[in-house]
Amino acid sequence: MLDVKFKLNPGHTSQRSWMEPSPLRQLFWNVTYACNFRCRICFADAGRPHPEELSTEEAKGLVKRAHAAGVRDIIISGGEPFMRKDLIEILACMADVGMTTRIASNGSLLTDNILDRLRGATLTKSLQISLDTLDPDLYCELHGTQPGTLESALGALDRIQEHGFHTTVSVRLTPQTLAGIPDLLDRASAEGWSTVTVHCPLHTRRTEGAFPQDADVLTILEPVFEHFCALPQHWLVETYIPWAQYHPAMERLAERVRVVHRGCVAGRDRLTVNPTGWISPCVCLDVPEAYVGNVREDDILDVFENAPLCEMMRRPQEHGICTDCPQVATCGGGCRASAFVLTGRLDGQDESCPVRQRRLSNLRAGSHAKP
Repeated sequence: MLDVKFKLNPGHTSQRSWMEPSPLRQLFWNVTYACNFRCRICFADAGRPHPEELSTEEAKGLVKRAHAAGVRDIIISGGEPFMRKDLIEILACMADVGMTTRIASNGSLLTDNILDRLRGATLTKSLQISLDTLDPDLYCELHGTQPGTLESALGALDRIQEHGFHTTVSVRLTPQTLAGIPDLLDRASAEGWSTVTVHCPLHTRRTEGAFPQDADVLTILEPVFEHFCALPQHWLVETYIPWAQYHPAMERLAERVRVVHRGCVAGRDRLTVNPTGWISPCVCLDVPEAYVGNVREDDILDVFENAPLCEMMRRPQEHGICTDCPQVATCGGGCRASAFVLTGRLDGQDESCPVRQRRLSNLRAGSHAKP
């Protein structure tokens, strides 16, 4: 997932190099494909539940095996995770072994009763609500919902704060949502939401209305960077884009505000589990070509340590990726999901990489130079 996080208030960030060797630390778990929304952009292509989704007992078994493998934190998403009637039971099982969770939701099912149960029976650290826009009509169009659902999401954010949870919101970057991101930042500042996360969609699943895969998303976001820096309260910008540190827009931004580049942890300290138990390195690679095992049959730690695709994510230059680029040891060979979309190969070239684009531009300029 290619993310830019705008963090308004001082909190936690990591200075650990994301390319350093690491044990398995975290899972990203889409617990169901069921969703009561029909978003135009969805990383899971959610809608109806799959008939082979993990049962309650299988989910609890996964929690215990993940804990034994060293996982101490799980990001929960979907679909809409609260469509699972047993979600609190699963989260309580996590709490029993000391595992924390962060939950991404559309907010429509977050009643005071559910939030009370989250507070009392689980170790939920934060909730992220997908907003995308503050325009009610556009919200309905983007989410495939009826009028009034934006007000419901904003009400959910109020309740999340009232129950004392770390509160964040997200927006999927599209030509339609771009102009409204400054308004979301203003609202976040006024309401005390800690972070606004901008997801830059990867075209592996449902991406209606998104920018093209090779769009220069960081240049597109420069007006948003300007607005963020002008806010009375702004702490840092955190990127989860492998090559972001080499982009001119980020170099300019770093002169004005603290910028932390977290790169891509897929296959490096995190695995993703889909609702039917298939394991992949990346949440945006819920495709058969990227499956490295299934929790019903395979040991999750063995998959992490030995699956060839995870090995390729950790050491791309040993698998023919960007072998002629001196930055590969620090950028990880770019985004494998982007490469898959652009080339049809998991070991293909991420053509959105600014280092590669500059090198190609220089080569073309040189080939046209007069002798």
